Amino acid sequence: MNPGDWSFDAVAVKLSGLVGAIVSMRFLSGTWPQRIFTALAGAVVSYYFAPWLAIRIGIPEGLTGFLLGLFGMAVLSRGWELVQAAPIGEIWNLALDWFRRRGPPSDRPERGKPEGEIK
Repeated sequence: MNPGDWSFDAVAVKLSGLVGAIVSMRFLSGTWPQRIFTALAGAVVSYYFAPWLAIRIGIPEGLTGFLLGLFGMAVLSRGWELVQAAPIGEIWNLALDWFRRRGPPSDRPERGKPEGEIK
């Protein structure tokens, strides 16, 4: 938004994401500082992605911003809870075991060739 484009309608469209994020605070869990930060993050996401998404799906930018602020923060909040509950240590150990089984690239035969024919 350019400084010359400041009109009530333009500001209202951009603030719709903040309003949607504030409404979503009612449904989010966590402390007040966490909820406020989540709402501000929702407003930022809405500010940057609402114009693109509005063009892609063909609905007004203000409505798109509100919906991004409202539902986007609820989805991200649930995603963050899943990340916090994930057994990172077990996942990391599985990844390391997988890499250890594969061995270094020089020890593996090329695909489609028997081991005796590697040069």
